[in-house]
Amino acid sequence: MDDQEMISARVEHARQVAKILHWLGWLVAVVGAAGMAVFTAFWVAGDLSAEQGAGLVLGTTLATALSGVTAYGAGVNIGLGAERLRLAAQAAGLSPPPPGRPVPDRGPGGRPE
Repeated sequence: MDDQEMISARVEHARQVAKILHWLGWLVAVVGAAGMAVFTAFWVAGDLSAEQGAGLVLGTTLATALSGVTAYGAGVNIGLGAERLRLAAQAAGLSPPPPGRPVPDRGPGGRPE
């Protein structure tokens, strides 16, 4: 596997991981919202004391926010890293430009003019 193929494979893998982490971040938010709704329903029904209900709802909110934002942020970070790698490889002449962009003319030494 040459450098161009290896870089392209890494960029594609990073994009797939970024999509999964974005999806995971939103999934955690949905599950957390459902948990908050269930704990609130128990609290309103009287199955939980005010202290227990407030603790569970606030704890679920904080845990959900931290977990979801962490997963989503990691996905964004990986996506940005993949794009930086693609741009660096493109500047070094190791990978083709994205679809739809013309290939620059190469001067002596393989550098764009």
